[in-house]
Amino acid sequence: MLLYFASASNQVHHILHWKRPSRWVKSPHRSEAIIVQEIGVSKLVHPPVHKHIPHGPLLRRARYALAVAGLLLLAVACGRLDVIRWNAIRIPSLARGESAVEIRKLDNGLTVLIKENHANPIVTLDVWVNIGSMNEPPEINGVSHFLEHMMFKGTKNRPPGKVDLDIESVGGETNAATSKDFTHYYVTVASDYVTTGLDVLSDVIMNSTLDPKEVERERQVILEEYRRKQDSPFGFVYDEICEAAYRSGPYKQPVIGTTETLTSLTRAQLMDCYQRYYTPDNMVLVVVGDLKTDAIMKEVQRLFGSCRRKARPFENADRPTRWGGPAARSIDKDVSDTYLVMAFPAPSIATPRDTIVMDLILGILGQGRSSRLYQSLREKKQLVSGVSAGYGTPKKPGMFMIFATLEAKNLDKLRPAALDEVRRIRTSRVGRAELAKVKKMATNESYFANETTNGQADTLGLYYTLSGSEKYEQEYLKVMAGVTAGDILRVAGKYLDPDKLVLVTLRPKTTGEVRSGK
Repeated sequence: MLLYFASASNQVHHILHWKRPSRWVKSPHRSEAIIVQEIGVSKLVHPPVHKHIPHGPLLRRARYALAVAGLLLLAVACGRLDVIRWNAIRIPSLARGESAVEIRKLDNGLTVLIKENHANPIVTLDVWVNIGSMNEPPEINGVSHFLEHMMFKGTKNRPPGKVDLDIESVGGETNAATSKDFTHYYVTVASDYVTTGLDVLSDVIMNSTLDPKEVERERQVILEEYRRKQDSPFGFVYDEICEAAYRSGPYKQPVIGTTETLTSLTRAQLMDCYQRYYTPDNMVLVVVGDLKTDAIMKEVQRLFGSCRRKARPFENADRPTRWGGPAARSIDKDVSDTYLVMAFPAPSIATPRDTIVMDLILGILGQGRSSRLYQSLREKKQLVSGVSAGYGTPKKPGMFMIFATLEAKNLDKLRPAALDEVRRIRTSRVGRAELAKVKKMATNESYFANETTNGQADTLGLYYTLSGSEKYEQEYLKVMAGVTAGDILRVAGKYLDPDKLVLVTLRPKTTGEVRSGK
């Protein structure tokens, strides 16, 4: 399923593809998913590009920062931080008094992150697989997301429909998401039923059969998702900006695939991808909640330990990123408003400090109604009906984006006005109060994102998957607290180069659909 996440500042973000609505909240600072909803953009609390939707209190936390994720956000080709094995760590963004995170590894290569949290009798089990659209050969683009749908459609031990029934029978929930960088699957159950949850999740991940009849049924479901995405202005324009901004690279192609690839994908190709990537040495299992570490590890060993498949990545999947700007593309389509996306190069998690500084730049420029873009372009100059910015920390070099909804008559004025704000943050030091404000916003959202077992599992799994280490998440708030106005100038000057601007405009059409400016 293709979902769009609305940000607190009203607008669009990256697209996560989900099996069905459920939950999706990530750590505020970085996410690989860009939320898309026609009013504003920022960063996903939790990521990114196909995923579950938060319900209940989790929904209100879907705020700070966008990602594209995306996200994102969904392959660990950038430099990895030090990999840990058995030592316990602490995640400072979690609430005080919570237990350490234990990191263990089975002899078949499966990494297990365990965090005891006895506040409520609930456990979240979350498997993160290192495959997203960035790993796919162009001829099978969309296969990762297709597989995500198929994982719930029957296993060697459960016929189609039984996976959902088994989880619902104990009052639990399950869902999945795909991004450009990863795919992940979670189950949340009462702690009395953690063995049931783990049994179902391991069966889904290790023993899916990819039933031929279910493949054809899901093909139609995904094609309908694709059509809905084409009808969503920001969903459509997001894929256009990715295609235009990357001359080549892993993030050029969409997560959901294309009509051509979705129509032609075969069960044999799905099974080949499944056997290549759904392997213990290519996954992380996150367990958070009311449990005992040693007891749950015995169950993990029993249910996951027998799988001996080894990862076999596709050849030539590690494509170097080449930026496509400067470039401009204008598309006439059946829409009522005009939509503008401006994209600049942005750092990957291989340069962790730069990503943290860029998160603060995101807050200054495009987070909420007090942000510079909102105040300048909407409140003062009244050029837009909605404006925001987006950036999600990816594995590979990514994008910083500005999204705007406006009337066509304001288009010529908007471009230079938005660039004025970009140039200002590149050349003028941010004030102490403004920098303190965005740091407080990011800190609070980090705490909000980790209020539940779902949120904590998302945070742990996402950033371990993206970086290959606990250190990025462990040190995030400490590094952010030390960011200076000079750091903002340095990172903005390094990445937000107007000479590399890629711009995509979606305008109401008069007759037919027109593309220009490639």
